[in-house]
Amino acid sequence: MEDCVDVVEILSNLLVSGKYKEVLAIPYNEKYKQNFKDNCCDIISVIIGKLDNDTAVTKPSLQTTSEELLSIIVEIANPEEILLEFIEQIEVSKNEAQFLTLLSPIQQLLKRLTSKRGRSLEWCLNAISTYIETIPISNYNLEGKEQLLLDNDSNVRRLMKVYSNLSPFYAPFVDELNLNIVKKETTKEIIVAFLISLLGKPLIYIDLDPETGCKSEARACCQQILNDICSLEKNILKFLVYVEYHNENRKINSGESAAEISPYDQNEKINMTTLAGLFYSVLSGHFEIKHYAVPQVYSSEYIVQTVFRCVIHLLNFTEYGPLLKAVQLLKSLLSRLSYPVSDALLSSPVHFDLSKNLVTVAIYGNYETIRKECVSLIGCHINKFDFKGRCLIIKYIMDTANHSGMIAYVISLYKNSINEVFQSNSNFPECFLGPKFESMLKKICYLPHGAESDLMELADQIITSLNFLRYMILRDVDNITGIRECFTFIENNYLKDLRTGLNLSKAHYEVKLKDVEEKKDTEKNHIPISVNVGGNDLTNMPIEVKKEVLISALNAFHLMEGLIARLVECMNSNKQCV
Repeated sequence: MEDCVDVVEILSNLLVSGKYKEVLAIPYNEKYKQNFKDNCCDIISVIIGKLDNDTAVTKPSLQTTSEELLSIIVEIANPEEILLEFIEQIEVSKNEAQFLTLLSPIQQLLKRLTSKRGRSLEWCLNAISTYIETIPISNYNLEGKEQLLLDNDSNVRRLMKVYSNLSPFYAPFVDELNLNIVKKETTKEIIVAFLISLLGKPLIYIDLDPETGCKSEARACCQQILNDICSLEKNILKFLVYVEYHNENRKINSGESAAEISPYDQNEKINMTTLAGLFYSVLSGHFEIKHYAVPQVYSSEYIVQTVFRCVIHLLNFTEYGPLLKAVQLLKSLLSRLSYPVSDALLSSPVHFDLSKNLVTVAIYGNYETIRKECVSLIGCHINKFDFKGRCLIIKYIMDTANHSGMIAYVISLYKNSINEVFQSNSNFPECFLGPKFESMLKKICYLPHGAESDLMELADQIITSLNFLRYMILRDVDNITGIRECFTFIENNYLKDLRTGLNLSKAHYEVKLKDVEEKKDTEKNHIPISVNVGGNDLTNMPIEVKKEVLISALNAFHLMEGLIARLVECMNSNKQCV
């Protein structure tokens, strides 16, 4: 046992002292030959432990000697025993030098294990995945071309170095499958599942937009991964069923053993995040995809509605990378839908879920460019539908958004849709007539707390609704929609409360403005002033800023009064036309 310890210690000391020729002679020295073979696992650990990211530059001989020694170990040691050691070393690698040095001997070892390679390959790929998952990607809140700065981030460079070395590692096994040297379906699925997992975290956080990084290393790595997936799985769209599978949170039969579970059914590899990364890459138009990999036999509606689930998943991230991928993928998907899309497709809840998530990001997202894109996409999505479909989604957003600006936006979409019908001189759809029009109008003319509603907070919605009413009365002279029958509701329910609310609000804000202007006097008496506008506390703002906000609020109230006056004039004129 002492001799066994000696060979490991001797080898370690020789490496430290730089006596590399003597190191490489040890495996063939009769004195140490058997002990070397018996202690390969410990020797692997010693070799790898001496490597760091500067070794290849500062001690190139140590790097090459380590690689040669590992290659010798693969040739003489028991494959099953050292495989487990290599897997452990991959998982605990402290730097890229250790990780990348291990790839070549592991590949060499797997080539030797032809008959038992399947699960061994899977274990090795799992270890690689474990290492990749430990690489953190910092969120610097960069957007657009600012993302180019991430190319200089140490962790991003580290990730790209790892990704760029993966293809040479697994390429021989892909080639064997493509050349039918190996014909095991499980081996193919193991590799494809691994490749799809590479498109999830952490790559999902990296900007792959061709406009901001057309020649980036990340895009090159992603393109290579896609090429390899396509070469093995001729039909990428077969994974659409897995999107449905994971969206419904189905579980694998607990009666199946780990060996019986298909690699495609392993959640660690195939999940909503990795599938979102896959279908972003395949359908966004940002990468070249082999023509045979996207068969034309699938209906556009099926593809779009299924991949919408991937978009929704990406929209639930807070980081820029996944959100940008969601936006870009959704743009591409909407372009695949032929106008007009039947409202029958809304029997699937996915469209409402998509609208809900777009609204959330548009209102609360951290990135201005993403927020604006989401607002635009809400309109694009709605306008893809026939008029009935548009009304259903608009109604859903009005019921759930709870945001004045967003509700104002969809009211404008509703108005634009009605205007389309007027300009087309075609028959009015039922959704814009009678009771259905009246129902929508009541949603548009809604004050949640009547006259006591916060009119400043609801300003966008109120101004848009008043403009909508005036437009309808002026445009629908013949009362096609039934707008005239809504006059009583407008006057007695909406405008009455609105006038009362405006009087209360103006009086309140005028008092606040007077208080702010007289703040010097109040400061002498140590009387604090509390100012709240539209739910925002202005107490700690400079006096001039408070005055500007209060004056702006009063101007908004005067604008509303002016719109009400013009609306009443239009209503009176319309009544006289009867």
